[in-house]
Amino acid sequence: MESSPEKEYLCTLTPELIKKAEKELNEKPQWRERDIQALRDMVNKQQDLFARTDDAFLLRFLRARKFDYDRAFSLLLNFYRMKAENKDLFVDLKPSTIQHVLRSGLLTALEHRDREGRKVIVLKPGRWNPETFPLFDMYKTWFVILSKLIEDEETQVNGIITIMDLKDVGWVQVRALSPFYAKKVTSMIQECFPLRLKGIHYIHEPSMFDILFSIVRPFLKEKIVKRLHFHGQNVSALHEFVSPENLPEEYNGVLKEIDIEAWTENFLKYDAQFEEEFKYGFKKLQQANKSVIKEDATGECLMGTYRKLEVD
Repeated sequence: MESSPEKEYLCTLTPELIKKAEKELNEKPQWRERDIQALRDMVNKQQDLFARTDDAFLLRFLRARKFDYDRAFSLLLNFYRMKAENKDLFVDLKPSTIQHVLRSGLLTALEHRDREGRKVIVLKPGRWNPETFPLFDMYKTWFVILSKLIEDEETQVNGIITIMDLKDVGWVQVRALSPFYAKKVTSMIQECFPLRLKGIHYIHEPSMFDILFSIVRPFLKEKIVKRLHFHGQNVSALHEFVSPENLPEEYNGVLKEIDIEAWTENFLKYDAQFEEEFKYGFKKLQQANKSVIKEDATGECLMGTYRKLEVD
């Protein structure tokens, strides 16, 4: 189906990141235009899907799947299928509709990166009061924040890590966390979103952590499980991964806490951008269900691949 107008792409990667992208993602500057066009051709042949096909958008999916055309195409279909299957969550979804979550400081991102150049997200579920807003408002906020962070090409190449700060998490939050929600969030991050999740760092794990983790663990791929780090109360253990100069004081760093008001106001500027995204997607849910391409346990697309590089 006819898709979005193509926009001119200008690479913002440094020479060092270009080399890293070639080594780890099989991205070759001399092939980039060809690769983008190959994915665009696949998308344009997809019936009942009105998708963005500008270079910058398609590159996110190619990089997230190491320039394997079929797997990038599968990821893109899953991205739009996720939105089609959850219309109640995505209708009118923009920063202003989840600003109450942004203002809570529950989900933020550090200004500076970790030692590997990866963007650092901080999740503080202990700040969530189930009586204040529903669980799936967190899901919406994940989507909004990731959507903005992944626009950055450095983040596309280096990836993202998450600090899961469980301070003040109690039975109120644990009882409200359902397997259904855990599956939805892990599916979004692992199967539907064009990002490289390179690590999750748990700190301040509560006494009931085993129960909490047992809800999430069944939905995590083994690749992600190998990237989990458990630090307990030793927040200084984060310094091996993120320099203290780039961490707030609460993690024995030198920076002040993030300005939540400024963080929220910055996101509110992007309402119009998210509204522009409303027009894209599958026209019929039935077609979306038929269009998803499953990956097997190794992460390989079941219909085969064009290019593949075994670099994690």
